[in-house]
Amino acid sequence: MKSSLFFIISLFLIAGNAFCQSHAQEGTRMTWEDFAEWASDGGEEESIDEEMLLQLYELHANPININEATKEDLSILPFLSEEQVEGIMKYLKHNSPMQSMGELMYVSNLGKRERDMLRLFAIVDQEALAHRQKPSLEEFLRRGKHEMAWRTDIPFYTKEGYKKQTTASDHLPNNKAYLGDRFHHSFRYAFSSNNQLMAGLQMEKDAGEKGVDYWSMYFMVRDMGIVKRAILGNYKVNFGLGLAINSGMKFGKSMMMNSVKEMGAGFSKHSSLTETGHFTGTAISFQLKHWEISAFGSHRKEDGTLNKEMTGVTSLKKDGMHRTTLEKSRKGNLGVSNWGGNIHWENNGLKLSTTIVFTHFDMPLTPQYTTPSTLYRYYNATGQNFLVGSIAYSYRYKRWLINGETAYSDNKQQNGMASLNAVRWNVNDYNTLMLIGRYYGARFVSINGKSFGENSSVQNEEGLSLGWTSRTFTNMEISTYVDVMYFPWLKHGVSNSSNGVEGMMQVEYSPNSKWSLQARYRIKSKQKDYKMNGEASPILLYKTDQNFKLQLSHILSEYITLRTMMTGVTSHFASNTDDYGILFSESIRWQNPKNHCRFDLGLTYFNTSGYNGRVYQYEPSLLYSYGSSSFYDKGIRATFVASVPMVKQSFFINTKLGITKYFNRSAIGSGLEMIDDNHREDLQVQLRWKF
Repeated sequence: MKSSLFFIISLFLIAGNAFCQSHAQEGTRMTWEDFAEWASDGGEEESIDEEMLLQLYELHANPININEATKEDLSILPFLSEEQVEGIMKYLKHNSPMQSMGELMYVSNLGKRERDMLRLFAIVDQEALAHRQKPSLEEFLRRGKHEMAWRTDIPFYTKEGYKKQTTASDHLPNNKAYLGDRFHHSFRYAFSSNNQLMAGLQMEKDAGEKGVDYWSMYFMVRDMGIVKRAILGNYKVNFGLGLAINSGMKFGKSMMMNSVKEMGAGFSKHSSLTETGHFTGTAISFQLKHWEISAFGSHRKEDGTLNKEMTGVTSLKKDGMHRTTLEKSRKGNLGVSNWGGNIHWENNGLKLSTTIVFTHFDMPLTPQYTTPSTLYRYYNATGQNFLVGSIAYSYRYKRWLINGETAYSDNKQQNGMASLNAVRWNVNDYNTLMLIGRYYGARFVSINGKSFGENSSVQNEEGLSLGWTSRTFTNMEISTYVDVMYFPWLKHGVSNSSNGVEGMMQVEYSPNSKWSLQARYRIKSKQKDYKMNGEASPILLYKTDQNFKLQLSHILSEYITLRTMMTGVTSHFASNTDDYGILFSESIRWQNPKNHCRFDLGLTYFNTSGYNGRVYQYEPSLLYSYGSSSFYDKGIRATFVASVPMVKQSFFINTKLGITKYFNRSAIGSGLEMIDDNHREDLQVQLRWKF
């Protein structure tokens, strides 16, 4: 084992020496991994939707031509406020075409961090601009760019679910063994031409599954005459602020406070390996001066758990795993159809939008709530037919922006309302205040909704958030927010109406281009059930979690970057012993800015009192994958990531080796996922070909 790992590392170091030699060029040192860590708040829980990062990587891999960028293109980027988008569009109006991305420094309200991040998602392509007026199929195909990526994950251990395959029959019931082997495989193909014609194919086999278990396709055109977007295959939808429908991005609280978005982006391709949360069918939108008219239709199979009578579905299964006989029996049990549309109008800073979505299940949803502990499901979606409609608005006046959406849902069992409204005030060029209010009724049901808030669904939540961002001090940015929340109906583990509060403050200081210091403190306190000895019924007490992070980054040379990080957490609940966790991490990166050759080496030590004291960390990962990990108990983790261009900038080999060792465990995990040892080693290999 040790000799194999040593051989792998040596092989990539030799390859790096052979293929990564070239003279470095000056430019931004920000990489995709730097952005992903910023966007995920260092990988903390609930900080960002994983699907959001995957969508943004697609844009990073196929950057926008800045000279052709629309407001909609730039508004997708979570680090840009609406005012900054307006600033870029105003500069392009008077100075187009831009000759280089360096001209962004002349956009007065765009800071260095935003300029560096924008370079990850936009380029200057004069040749593409010259061919923009020749939308023939032959021209699109000739100028098209192709990308293929193969990935395999290799574990150097055997989980319990695979051991039982060799000790029992092939017909083990339910969860007694995994049906497939322990390797994960995936394949991606993407075609893009001038950001107007796109197509793709994705296939995946998860570890434990037997054969390829998921595949997805899409074909998309955009900006073709009056057709703004047209998609056939798998796609995502986001209108308004997401109350009626949003299968795309969901911003965390920190990001929402920094850059609230006026309206959703409409239709987008589904190009990730996520097996749920998208639509299958067709979607089209037309642009007519101030009007945009959109319509979509979809039908797909989803996983679900059937009730005992086999007449309804008690719960939807969203993890996409089909490793055991039981998991496979839940695959595709439920047919789901969605139809809907949106009408959008805007003029002189005013935007109005109305959305309607109808959802039909071919088998009724029948959530179970027969016991006191399951009564919180009482207002869960019930029945077969669901209708939701909404009206959204946005108005900008000088330094003020107000926007919001109000929605109404209706089905035979129940109906309800939801509303989200925000006010943003740019006090001056350096200070911004943000106020967000939300009311999501307990009886409101939006099957496809996803928006700002504490809960994963747009239901049973009321709250008020106040945020402030300041760049008053030179080389320093301060961000802070306070969020108070109220839950009128029961929640899992909460047997009555409850409330909570959350606060965060973050300071980033960069005295020069080589040094950067970040400090962040977050506290969250929410009520949950606590049962005292001898008492028949639980009472509500506050569970308080605190998190502190300190990170120092230093560019040692044009090739080498060092990063040191410390994270600490505490958790207090009733008279229980407080939980705690602490993590120290050191990483070093060597990269060649010209040919993108890169090596990352990281070492992490963690020590927690248990699961409630778990700590989170973002670590470099392979392309099209998310690198946030959680740790609890006591141990160390080492990672080695390499990206080596083998043939100029067209063929890459990427690999990641991870080793985790626990000091106070004799086994890792439980059930079929249990590893009968105190350490685990994983190797991920990815081949990427661009042509």
